[in-house]
Amino acid sequence: MSDEDLDIDEVLVLEEVSVELALAVWEPTGDAGIDAALDELTRLEDLPPGERLAVYESVHRQLHQRLADLSTGP
Repeated sequence: MSDEDLDIDEVLVLEEVSVELALAVWEPTGDAGIDAALDELTRLEDLPPGERLAVYESVHRQLHQRLADLSTGP
């Protein structure tokens, strides 16, 4: 869908964003490494915005490493 196809009545604009809306709810994957990385995201709620980047980078590294592990086989 392009911008031209969007009907203004279909766009939802939030005046205020709550933490509950910003943090996605996830179910355990069954993979301990992935679940541990995703658990780190729960720390974001208690951190000021300036400290959240480190958590995102840590989670990214962990997920990237897990994907690399999976791609090399058992």
